[in-house]
Amino acid sequence: MSELLNEFIGKKPTIHFENDFGLSGYEIIAVDGDWMKIRRLNRQGQVFTKTVRIDDIKSVELREDKEAAP
Repeated sequence: MSELLNEFIGKKPTIHFENDFGLSGYEIIAVDGDWMKIRRLNRQGQVFTKTVRIDDIKSVELREDKEAAP
């Protein structure tokens, strides 16, 4: 699965987890065999960085404009 997630590096998809919790607005910055590193910038200019286990991810959804899709 980590190979598929590499396609999302630099993008901001919605990440859905096994516990039905979802994160949006986070940019995927790195993916390895077991972990994904994500970050977001809040309105005050603070950067929040998280690491999440790939095994806990249920799905990843990315919305793109039709013109931007390959």
